[in-house]
Amino acid sequence: MNKLYDCDLIQDLLPLYQDEICSESSKKAVQEHLEECTVCRNTADKLMNDRIEKLLIQEKNKVLVAHKKKERKRTFTIGIVTASVLMIPIIVCLICNLAIGHALDWFFIVLAAMLVVASLTVVPLVVQSNRGVWTIVGFTGSLLTLLLVCCIYVGGNWFVLVAVSCMLGLSIVLAPYVIHHIPLPKFLRNQKGLLVMVWDTLWLFALITVCGIYVGGSSNYWHIAIGSTIYGIALPWIIFVIIRYFPVHTCTKIGLITMIVGIYSAFANDALTWLSGYQMGGSILKADLLSDFSTKNREVLNANILLIVMIALIFVGAIFVVVGLATKKRAGRS
Repeated sequence: MNKLYDCDLIQDLLPLYQDEICSESSKKAVQEHLEECTVCRNTADKLMNDRIEKLLIQEKNKVLVAHKKKERKRTFTIGIVTASVLMIPIIVCLICNLAIGHALDWFFIVLAAMLVVASLTVVPLVVQSNRGVWTIVGFTGSLLTLLLVCCIYVGGNWFVLVAVSCMLGLSIVLAPYVIHHIPLPKFLRNQKGLLVMVWDTLWLFALITVCGIYVGGSSNYWHIAIGSTIYGIALPWIIFVIIRYFPVHTCTKIGLITMIVGIYSAFANDALTWLSGYQMGGSILKADLLSDFSTKNREVLNANILLIVMIALIFVGAIFVVVGLATKKRAGRS
């Protein structure tokens, strides 16, 4: 085989040759070399295939982008048409409201109600990114607006109470989705679960506070409400911290949670009785297993059941903890 040029030189020229931007002398040299060199010819074929594949990918991306733009334009048009349709009952109600000599009173209720409908139909069609988040924000805002208009219409003073209640309920269901999809500072991106827990906890205490103000709660109310709420929210927080932050095996986490739930539930009545000053049912401290379940004393019977359930959960939890520790130990050895 008589190679006129070095292979490295020819392979450096191959991209220019395939793009047809090299000189005629270089083109001729490459062609003559490829006729004699199998290695360079295979390299040239590979480059050609890669080039064709890149062109196909570029064409595919262009088609997808064009289709996406077309779909966006289509959904935006549908959203505008839907909004126009929703304007019809608003205009009809406005005319009727004025025709019967009323001021613009219940018309605003209809308008706010249509905003709620629009938040669930128009917003997802018109918004181009983060549709779910904007739909939730729009629905929440329009719902609160409707409640405010109704409260003003009937001359009530319950708007803040109902608004906070709605925010708590919506937050429990929707806050995980919203926080997962919104942009967050770098130091909070791995703390989304913590943000959800803090957000829901704040709304819970806001509801307790608003209820106390609304009913004119006495110091006794605040003592009972705050204490009971802290005890009630403690268990979800403990479970969350164990699941999210304890660097132990999953079985160990399950065991710890099982034991804590057993102890927490068993002493719930005693804790609430101490916090509220009122008797909240049977106390586990009155348990007397020697009287077994034949006792006619209901308080002792309930206490015995609580004690047995607690012991059973602690026993089951301990088994999971041992299994988790043993599994992690074996994994560390391997």
